[in-house]
Formats: sequence, C-alpha cells, structure tokens
Amino acid sequence: MKKIFASMAAVSMTLLMPVVTLAAPTNENKAENNPQVVAYYTEGEHGVPPESDTHTGTDLVMQAGESGNFQQWFLGLNEETGKNEGAHSLWKNVGTDTTCPNGWTLVPDANPEWGDYLEPGANFCVHTNHFQVEK
Repeated sequence: MKKIFASMAAVSMTLLMPVVTLAAPTNENKAENNPQVVAYYTEGEHGVPPESDTHTGTDLVMQAGESGNFQQWFLGLNEETGKNEGAHSLWKNVGTDTTCPNGWTLVPDANPEWGDYLEPGANFCVHTNHFQVEK
C-alpha cells in the first residue's frame, strides 16, 4: 500500500512540475513564449502591492485566462538581508468596486501606472505573499 501512495505522489509531482516551470520568472524561454505572459522584465525596478517602495529584480505578470485577473511573480536580492526573496501577487479585477477582502490591497484605477495591460478604469484587489529563495 505504501508503494502505491509513493508511486502516486511521484507521478503527481512529475505532472505538477511543468505547471510550476511555466510560471517561473527565471525561466526566460518559457516566460517569453507563454501567450498568457503580459509583462516580463529580467531586471529593473518594480512595485509590489501593498508596499510603497520599489524592488530591483525580475518581474513576470501573467493573465489568468480571459478573466481580467492577473498573477505577478517578482524575484530579487534584498540588499538589507543579502538574501534572494520573492513575491507572488494575485490581482483580481473588481471593476468599480472599492472594497477588498481583509488582507487584500485596493489598487484603484490601476491602468496605466501598474500596467497598460490592465483594464482602463478598473480597480484591482491585490493579495501578495512573500517568500525566500534558496540559492
């Protein structure tokens, strides 16, 4: 029985790996050739809501199908800690609504300041998770 579960886990991980690879900001070929990618910068200053300062590193933004929602991945070096860090943000198009769930940040009228690919006049609720990258 343990062998069956181990085999299922191995197959599941193998099947999930390509999905993760498609979203990896460090995989330039996949990022540049994915039709869902609306912005990809290998280096530069980028904003990560809800923070008011900018970060230097790699930024990748992908559209979630035709929903008007987006995902953003940022990777860069934190100069204060000397560690590679990242942020993953979900951008939910809420139209003209100005309320967001607890823990989410409202980015009003996000186009063009946050990206010309965002719907003009639309507000977005953004939720960001930070993580450390081991290298």
